[in-house]
Amino acid sequence: MCKIGRARSDRAPLRERRALLCACQTQRLSRPVMTEGGEGAEFEVSAVVRAVLGESRNAVTLHSMVKESSFTYVMTFAEGKDAESVMSSLPTEAPEWMETFAEAWQAASDKIMPGFIAKRCAVWAGADEKPGTPPTTSKPVKKTAWSGGGALAMAPSAASGDEALAEMMAGLVVSDHDVPKAIDDIQKQGISGARILALSLALMSGHVHPMGDSAELRYASDLRLCPLIRQQRKAGVLSLDDVVKAKNKRDLFLHYTRLAKEYNDRRMIEEATLVSQFWAETSAAFEGDDAGLFVYVTEWNRTYGGRGIPKLLDTDLILRHRKHVDGGASSSEVKEMKEALKVAKAAVTASDDRSSAILKRLQKLEAATPGGGLSDKTCFICGGNHLARNCPSKDGGKSDPSSKSNGKGKKTTFEKKEETKEESD
Repeated sequence: MCKIGRARSDRAPLRERRALLCACQTQRLSRPVMTEGGEGAEFEVSAVVRAVLGESRNAVTLHSMVKESSFTYVMTFAEGKDAESVMSSLPTEAPEWMETFAEAWQAASDKIMPGFIAKRCAVWAGADEKPGTPPTTSKPVKKTAWSGGGALAMAPSAASGDEALAEMMAGLVVSDHDVPKAIDDIQKQGISGARILALSLALMSGHVHPMGDSAELRYASDLRLCPLIRQQRKAGVLSLDDVVKAKNKRDLFLHYTRLAKEYNDRRMIEEATLVSQFWAETSAAFEGDDAGLFVYVTEWNRTYGGRGIPKLLDTDLILRHRKHVDGGASSSEVKEMKEALKVAKAAVTASDDRSSAILKRLQKLEAATPGGGLSDKTCFICGGNHLARNCPSKDGGKSDPSSKSNGKGKKTTFEKKEETKEESD
């Protein structure tokens, strides 16, 4: 490293470090290197670096942004008197190139490296296979028992010719019927099975945890019930499930953005990219539709829980649950409404039948009554067609001994009661 970079690289802010890197590049590019023959021919280190970064490896080339940021960064330590010596000062192994790309990108930009660019860098460096060419195995997969939980994990053996996938599946607790799904998720996300489980736990809790906290978790399981999330809930720390139930968009935004930042601070570029892209695409798809956002996140967690982020945006889930958000009823609700409507119709029909019967009865009574009045009334005093209270002979009936109103019957009854009482004494 040049003197300027060596003097202030440790304590200078990020923007100052970028300026220092540019100064170092200018200083190195302006310095000619003499060949061994001493004939005065100038040799440019930058030409070798640009040639290396511009070449095609594994049928892919680096993204232009990666070339520029990596060129500035690599020129801070590339040196040599000829092309061979310069090549020896550059990274050689795939992990070294990936670390160089990540550091160069972070030094040149405050943003996270997009996932497709990171994938291309991995293919170029030889750390990953070419996209679109899934691995093929000539032999069936071999069952190996995981040492911790006793569950069987299906992992391709090394003899099958797929050592990379076998290494990424190592230590993953997965059921037999979920093995194809796990292999597909590993290929899509570009991280190992253990890191997928750690990412799933981080998505639910909102924080990055050590790999040991997720080592005993089962692939594609409901992490809301795992011990760590239970302890977190008892401590009053909100998990993703609690945030979604509260339907607070700000808390949901902070949940994903803080997690992406925490991954970025730990230099876990793949996880940081997945989390940031998932939230960016999800929030963009439900712009201005908060209710739909919470319904989608809930269903997404039920579908892909314990599997990391295998799909950034599931359009099938959006179309399937969009009608609930727009005010429409689900199939079960429609069925209940139909049953209630049938009951209401039956009740209305019965009421109409009763009303019709009452109306017909009234019509018959009116037809049977002369003049449309009520039926004939018989006076018990004189037997006339009037009420007893309106009887003209009511007063005369009281003085008539033969009349019913003389109280003779009552007196006889009273006398009989007295005779009965005397006999009992």
